[in-house]
Amino acid sequence: DGMHQDGIAADGVFGADFLADAAGEFNAQVIVKGISGSGQSFMRTSEHLIPVIEEQLRLSSHYSKATQTDANRFGLRLAVETAKSTGHYRTYAQVWGSRAGVMVPVAWIGGMSELKKGNLELALDARWIAKAGAQAPFELRDLRIEDPDHFISVASASKIAITMPTLPKSARTPIAGINDEMRMGVRPAALQAKGTGTKLLLVHGYCSGNAWGGVAGQFSNSAVFQDFNQNRSHDAFARLIQTFGNTWNSFGVVAHSQGGAASLHLYNFYWSGLDNATGSRLIQSVGTPYRGTALAGNSAALGSVFGIGCGTNANLTYSGAASWLAGISTASRAKANYYTTSFTDRAWLWDYCNVVTDVLLTDPEDGTTEQTYGQLPSGVNRGHKTGWCHTSGMRDPAQTTDSSRNATMSANAAR
Repeated sequence: DGMHQDGIAADGVFGADFLADAAGEFNAQVIVKGISGSGQSFMRTSEHLIPVIEEQLRLSSHYSKATQTDANRFGLRLAVETAKSTGHYRTYAQVWGSRAGVMVPVAWIGGMSELKKGNLELALDARWIAKAGAQAPFELRDLRIEDPDHFISVASASKIAITMPTLPKSARTPIAGINDEMRMGVRPAALQAKGTGTKLLLVHGYCSGNAWGGVAGQFSNSAVFQDFNQNRSHDAFARLIQTFGNTWNSFGVVAHSQGGAASLHLYNFYWSGLDNATGSRLIQSVGTPYRGTALAGNSAALGSVFGIGCGTNANLTYSGAASWLAGISTASRAKANYYTTSFTDRAWLWDYCNVVTDVLLTDPEDGTTEQTYGQLPSGVNRGHKTGWCHTSGMRDPAQTTDSSRNATMSANAAR
């Protein structure tokens, strides 16, 4: 009818809404019945996992005070009102400044911001100001503050004025190029002092048992991350990998399923031993649904693969994965090397990895992850192999048991 955000009336696209009167994950099932143009009856269904979060904070001021933190950096403080005393949020904004009396873009800044004494802080490298040839007045545009587990906006502002101190020399000196410090910030001095030695971490996926345990011997100088049979957000998963990895000064990752997304999340948003690692491939993954899976919002389908105890996961839905991926930089994605697999396709036979999930997924797929949605834009695609499924218990062997691929990943892994 052209309402409910369904586009133009009579365009064949339908929308509806419902009142969410409590926080939580709502599973909306759509059932459509009708008569086709040839007079045949039909029915179509779809399911949508919709996370709803409580109101957590709001901006208490529409200006941001900038403080110089070192020779090249500013901290931009955002005052918020919240009942929480601690926590962190994914925060993004554009920085604009003036050039010849016209407002021009300076930089896109963001990341995970810790809540400290009623403030969230973003960092700005002054060399972006020099690159843009900008000067005061400065402002933030299109500010978004999102919860870190679902990437839902909890506060936003179209424009916020920045109170800027005197610009340092680095903001007024032309620069030759862009470096990692401008993109990622100053590497903490304490990072080099954390842990000892090097290691390759073998990371399992969503609601998983010990996916790498039986083949851990195929990876040299490795350690198995263990958080078995759990349902975590990408952010919570990443912080657990970070804590486990603190045992060593540097580490690379070989990951299965959601473990690949969690490892990429760790590299993009937090400092860890990944930033100290050296070698060809920092993050390698097998069967990771970087762009989501149709199973994530369907408890019955997930239960057929992983068991009924874990439940749905909003980060792994198509829409949830898109929201997460929007905050992962192309530079970070380039550090991820990924593989996909699918079942052996035999002529004249109905082939599948899992008979239940096959009807929900588009071929080729591995019983959980479709090849199409296992792609990571700007990541390094290391290839697709048939004859392998997502987990043990499916028709073809589990993809983590491919000894040939495991040898390749071990030999090329950063540590």
